[in-house]
Amino acid sequence: MAGPSRCHLLVIFLLQVTSNAFATPTLEGPGNVKDCERQFTEKCGIEVGNSIFNNGFLSDDCCRDLVKLGKPCHDTFLNTSLVALHPSANKAQTLAKGEQIWTECVAIDNSDKHETKPVKECLEKFPPKCGEEIEKSIYQGTVVTDACCRDLVSWGKSCHDIIAERNHDVRHPSVNKAQALASSEKLWNLCAAISRSPASPPSN
Repeated sequence: MAGPSRCHLLVIFLLQVTSNAFATPTLEGPGNVKDCERQFTEKCGIEVGNSIFNNGFLSDDCCRDLVKLGKPCHDTFLNTSLVALHPSANKAQTLAKGEQIWTECVAIDNSDKHETKPVKECLEKFPPKCGEEIEKSIYQGTVVTDACCRDLVSWGKSCHDIIAERNHDVRHPSVNKAQALASSEKLWNLCAAISRSPASPPSN
């Protein structure tokens, strides 16, 4: 029987799960868990797993790494996780979510080849943490910190609008666009109001 440290590592690895089919992976590319694990970072594995099982945020960078890793590994991770960690999960819903994540990541990876200069310049302004807060606020109704609100306003309305539209078209195409952009506008107005108010002194 594996020792505690080995079991711990296995659990961490199995959290690195993603995607699409519950059938045996194809023979194209890595088909074994250890081969796949060596090509994927723990951080991105956890992001992908959380995006499928907990509706968490998946960064563009980890999406690109997932696509680079390939569909066979994507399927291998999900199959392993469903059996070992989430045996009671609704398989149909999980597989559909995995397919959605894979499709979105492929779209993000493909979009890199066609991003316009304004989009690229705006994306460079958005640090991952604040970008995640802003996107989750628009699509999940979560709260954005005052600090990220002030950063957003400093980046400018035009960049906010450009990224909001890009994120809808690339990352959330199934969401009603008018509603998403209305939520984006509401967030901008809130952040603009916050940026005009005095910053709270740091707590001791």
